[in-house]
Amino acid sequence: MLDAELAVRAAANYRALRGKSVTVRKTIDVIIGTFCIEHGHVLLHADRDFEPMRRHLGLRTM
Repeated sequence: MLDAELAVRAAANYRALRGKSVTVRKTIDVIIGTFCIEHGHVLLHADRDFEPMRRHLGLRTM
């Protein structure tokens, strides 16, 4: 699931959220969210950390 390219994109997404004063509590959530964004997947979740990714990064959720 995680390769060097996705790790760099996840780090960029984390920094973009921090720039908006949003802190995602778990690194794995940023990785999962980034994976879904990059591959066009819709994420079914019950975790508040994904909401800022939906709002600011275009993560599609259910």
